Amino acid sequence: MGTEKIKLIAFDIDGTLAETDDYYIEKGVSLMRKVFPFVKPASMEKIVRLLVMVGETILHSFYRILDYFGLDTVISKIHSKISVDGNYKYRAVTGMKKTLKLLSKHYSIGIITSGGHQSTKAFIEKFKLEKIVNHVISSEDCEFIKPHPMPLIKMAETANIKPENILMVGDTVFDILCAKRAGSMSAAVKSGFDTEWFLKTQTSDFLLKTVNDLPKILGL
Repeated sequence: MGTEKIKLIAFDIDGTLAETDDYYIEKGVSLMRKVFPFVKPASMEKIVRLLVMVGETILHSFYRILDYFGLDTVISKIHSKISVDGNYKYRAVTGMKKTLKLLSKHYSIGIITSGGHQSTKAFIEKFKLEKIVNHVISSEDCEFIKPHPMPLIKMAETANIKPENILMVGDTVFDILCAKRAGSMSAAVKSGFDTEWFLKTQTSDFLLKTVNDLPKILGL
């Protein structure tokens, strides 16, 4: 499938490398159980998961509007305050660091996130990824965010390669669209906010359960 041309793998953070969705679902379930104690835990989790997914999609769309008017820095600062409370508050996807370490032996590793410098730096430092991650593009590094192709194009320029040499890995359709518009390959992961059905509306080159499936897909 043309994987031999991949030189750099760019990862989204929220929902892809970090379990941000699980964090909000746990908080939501805890809150709603106090209000609706008669609802079964399994049903409650399904309801909260759906609300989180819908809310995330709406928030991303709103963020895109602010982005086009140059007001995305406001959301970026809010995101950083939520993500960093003394240190980075979210858990890593199980096996994430081991997978990135393996991939880094064969490819350059990048991060493309709609978060800002502070939250991205806190994520890298918490999980000690400084020697693994080679390139970072946050919302503060380019004029437009995903699904605009600019973040991927800028990363290609930074790494001195072509966009077609990059594989974008993320959990939302915005990640897939960003890759398509930049001429890059994409891998959608089902570990985040967007459902498998929604991810399939924007066909990616690969559909993974988690990032940990990537080495096998690439023949490692």
